[in-house]
Amino acid sequence: MNAFVGLDIGGTSVKVLGLDEKQEICFESSFATNSQQGIDVFLKACKDVITKHTNANAMKLAGIGIGCTGPIDYRNGMIDNPYTLPGLEGHSISKLLSKECKVPVLVDNDANTAHVGEVFQQPHAPKDTLMIAFGTGVGVSVRLDGELFRIPGGIHPEIGHIATSIQAEDCCYCGRNNCMEHILSGTGINKHALIRYGSKAEEAMETSDRLFAKELEKALFDSISTLAILFHPTCVYIGGGMQRFFETYLLKPVQQRLDALLPVYGRTSLEPCLAGTRAGSLGAALMAYHAFCVKGDEYACND
Repeated sequence: MNAFVGLDIGGTSVKVLGLDEKQEICFESSFATNSQQGIDVFLKACKDVITKHTNANAMKLAGIGIGCTGPIDYRNGMIDNPYTLPGLEGHSISKLLSKECKVPVLVDNDANTAHVGEVFQQPHAPKDTLMIAFGTGVGVSVRLDGELFRIPGGIHPEIGHIATSIQAEDCCYCGRNNCMEHILSGTGINKHALIRYGSKAEEAMETSDRLFAKELEKALFDSISTLAILFHPTCVYIGGGMQRFFETYLLKPVQQRLDALLPVYGRTSLEPCLAGTRAGSLGAALMAYHAFCVKGDEYACND
């Protein structure tokens, strides 16, 4: 039986998921990224984990899909992110891992792979959707008429760095002090709560003046209303490591603000992700399945 493996590469860990030809999950695990140890060590770790799983399940590896934090060129698999993946930047991970594992490998932005995984889990997903993953950073994926939105040149648009109206005293690595990632990522929220209140983010959200909560609500509304005007998504999936935080404190008040917009500015609903933390690895495996499970291909499902 063939296995189609998805890797969700984050700054801290790599999530691994395997699908069979029926698109059923056969195995899952994770391992530390440790990108600073360099590309050779990272490739060996990937191969070792994949081999362990395929051997244990008596499966033949048929293809690998990778979701990786951007900037990344999905056409040649080149990683260009020294900020969250130091040691891997400047390398075509698809070519190198393909050579290592002797199967085809595709690479895409991790927001896109998470989007694909979430749509797969949704029983009635509309055709026009956004996916926003709030974690160490902020990843955004756009899907229009059932297809992922891409820009010319092969680089995934770094929408997570669009401006909000909330400014911090320090700056993001992108150069702005008010971008989504700097204000709304888990890194930004926790850092600014500690600097301003000397507390955890949850405690800062519940201060008597609610100033911190109001600023985050405003920043999230700014971001999603701008994207709604541009793309008119039916819904926006909210996921990532901060999903529970956003569900608890932000989604309801921001939804109320969005509902007050005139229809011409986009009607959209905010939906917590069903796929959870497996969305990225699931989506990457699904992308590998659809790309490489083709009759007549060297790695066909019916070989």
